[in-house]
Amino acid sequence: MAKDNINAVRETTNTPANKLDAKITSRALHVLFWSLLIDLIAFSSILPLMPVILEYYRDNDSGGVPSGFLPLVMEFKYPVKDGLYHALQRYIEYFAASVHVPGTTHYNTVFFGGALGSMYCFLQFLFGPFFGASSDSYGRRPVILISMVGISISYAVWAFSGSFALFVLSRVIGGVSRANVSLWTAVVSDVTEGKKRNKGMALIGIAFSIGFVLGPMLGAFMSKRDVFDNGAAHFQPAMTALIISLANLLLVHFTLPETHQPVKDSDTSKEIISKAFLRINPLQLFSFRTTGVTDKEYHEKLRKLSLVYFAYLLLFSGVEFTLSFLTRERYQYTSMQQGLMYFYIGSIMIIIQGGYFRRLPAGNEIKCALHGVTAVMISTLMMAMFTDQHTYYVALGLYSFGSATVVPSLTSVISHYGSAEHKGKLIGIFRSIGALARSFGPFLACSAFWTRGSFCYYIIAILLLLPLMILIGIKRNETIAKNIKSE
Repeated sequence: MAKDNINAVRETTNTPANKLDAKITSRALHVLFWSLLIDLIAFSSILPLMPVILEYYRDNDSGGVPSGFLPLVMEFKYPVKDGLYHALQRYIEYFAASVHVPGTTHYNTVFFGGALGSMYCFLQFLFGPFFGASSDSYGRRPVILISMVGISISYAVWAFSGSFALFVLSRVIGGVSRANVSLWTAVVSDVTEGKKRNKGMALIGIAFSIGFVLGPMLGAFMSKRDVFDNGAAHFQPAMTALIISLANLLLVHFTLPETHQPVKDSDTSKEIISKAFLRINPLQLFSFRTTGVTDKEYHEKLRKLSLVYFAYLLLFSGVEFTLSFLTRERYQYTSMQQGLMYFYIGSIMIIIQGGYFRRLPAGNEIKCALHGVTAVMISTLMMAMFTDQHTYYVALGLYSFGSATVVPSLTSVISHYGSAEHKGKLIGIFRSIGALARSFGPFLACSAFWTRGSFCYYIIAILLLLPLMILIGIKRNETIAKNIKSE
């Protein structure tokens, strides 16, 4: 009986890929790769600029005429000093003092950048399920286009953010709108199955790696051509991101086919909103009750995989965010040296995802995730134990392997579950769990780093045993099930 249920799940999962024409599948994957790459280049262009942008507002956002009294163009030419930066900075300095963090302006600025990043991810957590459920009811294509319009608006607001309040608004709009990654993941699951699905997921990983290599370089290059006395922080990089985003919007509008035809009894708008609000509740989020998965065995595996995903990204995002602190404290890295470090990480990720993960046989995703979590745990221990730069870069190599394999592997496994009409909802929930983890990871890791220094990496390495042990249990159960089936 259980086997019949499992086969039924697999049949409903694979139906879309069988129905779609091979040309549509190929076209959708090509559009997916180029659109996501273009989007991530624009998105990551702000990363090397964030410290300078925050320093700009630290020096210029000191109070003045309220922004509502001036038109947007006038504000761009004569920036409004609304004082929001310094109002928030006082709270950060109070927190830094309470946990005995060095009260330097530089550290406070970096911490504030982390707060903005966490806010961005938290908004993704809130709105990810809504976009995923909407794409199940109305199709992938229109919801992807709506998401991209919101992203373009966020870049436009950033370009004219003469006040810090407008800059924060641009990040809010961007966080609310950035659901396209989970939607593209749903597109992959619509048009692929088996080995081809791993290749489709690898395309997303490759786009991430290339985007995060080229984007920061583009942002740094365009910032050198900028003029700051006009009141807009990094106007040219923001306008470049806006132009790229609008071009990407046109690309998707004219080339992306619809990969998911909604069923006649799809949820109404009221039902979509109601269910999306339910999935904001973490208890509901981890239960996967409305995802179309009815088999109890599959349900239990989904819950375990979601716990692995949350725990891993909570700890991984902490390591990711504190790398700049570690290199600045231990090696006195400049911004350029840190840029080269991220280039090194991204290059290894491209090689791993394009050469190793893309050719990963179907059914080996859990094993690959196991190797990835182990690599990150070992790399974190090496960062804590050894201080020479050669060993540090060996550790970064292991870190890059985990970064390139764990999330794509778990996402590939998740994409096999759920009925066709609930697939976008399921993947949207999974991505929201990751966004929730990233909302807390940087804060927790920064607090540990500032209070305990590099000793925090020992703590992170020990905590990584949790997702590792759960994955070992899942892999053991899979092996037992295969042995029983072969008998």
